[in-house]
Amino acid sequence: MRLKFIENRNGATKQDCELKAFYRLVKKLKKNFPQAKICLLLDSLYVADPVFEICDRYSWKYIITFKEGSMPDTYAEYLCLKGLQPENRAEIKDKNIIQSYNWVNSISYRGPVFDVLECNESKLDSKGEIENTKFVWITNLNVDSNNFKKIARGGRLRWKIENEGFNIQKNRGYNLEHPYSKNERAMKNFYLLLQIAYIISQLIEKGNLLKDKIVKVFGSIANVFRQLLEDLRTKFIGLEFVNFKPIQIRLSSPP
Repeated sequence: MRLKFIENRNGATKQDCELKAFYRLVKKLKKNFPQAKICLLLDSLYVADPVFEICDRYSWKYIITFKEGSMPDTYAEYLCLKGLQPENRAEIKDKNIIQSYNWVNSISYRGPVFDVLECNESKLDSKGEIENTKFVWITNLNVDSNNFKKIARGGRLRWKIENEGFNIQKNRGYNLEHPYSKNERAMKNFYLLLQIAYIISQLIEKGNLLKDKIVKVFGSIANVFRQLLEDLRTKFIGLEFVNFKPIQIRLSSPP
């Protein structure tokens, strides 16, 4: 893991644009991992010609949130075309959730050609009221009746990565928002340690090392960290804990 903090230098008062940072990052990513097969999950800010050109040049795939304001004419074209393609529709019902899908293939935008996938989700909340949510993505993956659900799941992961992780760090004991120090270096060190702690937590929760033993031995993941904290406070850590043999932890994911 490598973090790069946003820092204003040379008297700048405005933060760097994340789109400009993206253009710098992708060059390094391609250089360091030239053969990696990459699919970018991006928000609507990245609906831009340079992004499309980079993905085409690097043979990368993308799933990007598509909002009407990003490309109004193209969005209107999608709405017209989806009404003419009833074969590109599907509905999935699962308990209290109904998902209605529509997609259109091969929409051209000043050169790049992509597909548009839409998901309208209705579900009952805890109060018994219906909650409606709409998702639309553009992608250079070829959407069809066999993979539309998988592509939609990938598109929704962007929100999960961006929001769920920060939400856990704010509200699940990591105290991300707590002002422990006004010293810039101290704040950076705290955040780096927080990220390490969160990675360890994910390895425990999602990995095969302790997953089946957490509830049986500790009762909960919170108890694991209480015990870890107590061990750090009360036990001597000798060289036998430093010179350990490498092990492999495999992450499990839902089917």
